[in-house]
Amino acid sequence: MNLRAIATFAAGLVLSAVAVVLVARELNQRASQSAAAAPAPFELKQVVVAAHDIPFGAEITRAHLATAPWAAPTLPEGAFASIDEVVGSGQAHRVALRPMIKGEPILAAKVSGFGGKATLSTALPEGKRAFAVRVNDVSGVAGFLLPGDRVDVILTRNPEGRGGEDKVSDIILQNIVVRGIDQITDTDRNKPQVVRTVTLEVTPEEAQKLALAMQVGQLSLALRNIAAVEEKRTRTMRIPDLVGEQPRNTSARAPTVRVRRGTELTVTPIGG
Repeated sequence: MNLRAIATFAAGLVLSAVAVVLVARELNQRASQSAAAAPAPFELKQVVVAAHDIPFGAEITRAHLATAPWAAPTLPEGAFASIDEVVGSGQAHRVALRPMIKGEPILAAKVSGFGGKATLSTALPEGKRAFAVRVNDVSGVAGFLLPGDRVDVILTRNPEGRGGEDKVSDIILQNIVVRGIDQITDTDRNKPQVVRTVTLEVTPEEAQKLALAMQVGQLSLALRNIAAVEEKRTRTMRIPDLVGEQPRNTSARAPTVRVRRGTELTVTPIGG
């Protein structure tokens, strides 16, 4: 056999083997880089969730609860790891301080202690106050107000120093949360009911404004769209605004006739 052909064949084998080794090394490096860049799998932990919807004030029993896996990095603060932590010995129940829906984690801030009660004070956010205003079937939006609705508060009053027939109205508070109607705070309630008092969630300053407004005039509530959260600037409305009248200018002079005779000037009011 020709020695040149044998040498060429051998060189081709060596080059092929080198190429295979280099390609294998490159593939291994890329695989190692991909594995290093891939995120580590989330650690899953068991948390207690609502097995079905739980209304405000309900006593929480085992029938209300279930467990579900939850990604550890997104675990909510105050979550319970076992049903036993929630129900305890069963001699005294916790109660729901917030309405909860099926699948929602049970958190310590949403339930009372053992033997606790669901009161309105436990549902108020920090810095807020509950203030009750008296309403009737008209000023209370015909009974269609429900806990969780939002309203504007309108004050109708006599202007200072004016007669009893002259009235003005102003929107004094906007986008205020209704916390209760009469003695009802259940946000799942959906039946209209004419009530005598409506409890509003306000700041201390807003509570002062409402207390003063109740002394100087009549309060009415205007129900807002649930998505309308913006506050708009409004002006005082007066009786002439109801029919588009322009306010009378009482300071304008009455028309007159001026007659000059020589050096004498006579001014006579028309209609006077």
